[in-house]
Amino acid sequence: MRKLFGTDGIRGVANEYPITIDVCRQLAGAVVKKFCNSDDKKHVVVIGKDTRISGDIFEHALAASFASLGVDVQLLGVIPTPAVSVLVSKLKADMGIVISASHNPFYDNGIKLFNKFGLKLKDEEEAELEELMTKQSALKTPTHENVGTIRVNENAVDIYIDEIKKSFHFKNTKLKIVVDSSNGALSRIAPKVFEDFGFDVVSLCDTPNGININDNCGVTHPNTLSEAVVKHHANMGIAFDGDGDRVILADETGHIVDGNQILAILSQINGCREIVSTIMANYGLEKYLRARGIKLIKTAVGDRYISEYMQGNSDAFFGGEPSGHIIIKSHSLTGDGLFSGLKIIEMLIQSEKKCSEFCNVFNLCPTVSNNVRVKDKSVITAENVQRVIHECEQELVGIGKLIVRPSGTEPLIRITAEGENEEKSREIVQRITAAINGEQ
Repeated sequence: MRKLFGTDGIRGVANEYPITIDVCRQLAGAVVKKFCNSDDKKHVVVIGKDTRISGDIFEHALAASFASLGVDVQLLGVIPTPAVSVLVSKLKADMGIVISASHNPFYDNGIKLFNKFGLKLKDEEEAELEELMTKQSALKTPTHENVGTIRVNENAVDIYIDEIKKSFHFKNTKLKIVVDSSNGALSRIAPKVFEDFGFDVVSLCDTPNGININDNCGVTHPNTLSEAVVKHHANMGIAFDGDGDRVILADETGHIVDGNQILAILSQINGCREIVSTIMANYGLEKYLRARGIKLIKTAVGDRYISEYMQGNSDAFFGGEPSGHIIIKSHSLTGDGLFSGLKIIEMLIQSEKKCSEFCNVFNLCPTVSNNVRVKDKSVITAENVQRVIHECEQELVGIGKLIVRPSGTEPLIRITAEGENEEKSREIVQRITAAINGEQ
């Protein structure tokens, strides 16, 4: 059982356990034991971060810890999570680390790990790291010329941009696009890439100050994008999250296109036989794909579970979450918001349709959700709560779906009900909320 690692790495309030300097030191020791333990080479770790004010603290703590254990460290600076996934293999590193809490508020932070192939770690590997973190006494610290070095890689961002650009060739485009960088890791990258491709760019939320990341912007606040598209009479809009691994779109009317619709669009590419998503995939997407003879594979919540499935299945070209984590296997097995957004734009241009016509693939089933803040997430296992959940599940058989799960990153129980009858879904969410709160 993992205690520190959640859905996507270790995450919490910066400078409070488990996001502390001490944990950074322990984690570095565990990583060295498991992934940097051969004596026939000099080991390398690369570290990137988003724009949070606390990022410097943990960047320096991790770098110093690794170097003190004889590992060379390359600091990539502010850079999106998918870029670290790309760079860890290109730079022949043993481990890639991202200091980010993704879409969370600025006062949170987190640590994500990528192996030498640029893939997120499996559950069992994270559990092993947690166990190793408790056994620091066995570590030996090198001296003399065997200590590690720390240097800044000045070319990291350019390598990532070149990797993106070589995959697309836009010519004579006249699209006006609103780009919302969420005051995050893509703030200096995304507007430049779109401008270099020749788009007429309206750039939003691209001036990070350490505390405005994800603040009323990006994928978690789509109204900012929607309103800007209408205001600027743009052809479409695109928004990212703080670390750049998620993407959503807005058509020219301001209507938001989420990960469900993006997956439906990608499913139209010739040869697509499977779409991989999570249990959170909209019931409408499931019906749409079934009608077209395409299998929908559902994993646990978290893009790394989607990635794990796609690694071993040749029919799985595309995967993603409703939240906007989209994985395009030909590019990477990590969600890359910038690449995924550009791929949909490429398809849009080829279609010669308006964005609203192109993206309106199917009708989403109404979703009713509630996040219940709790002191102890194990409340979900209480007998009365389980009884109400079971009753509600039975009422939705054949007409919708119900998901009740503890958050992997916050002290919340997340309730989601979907179906063609929105009022029924709303009533079910209210009943489960009351049960969790001890009101029935």
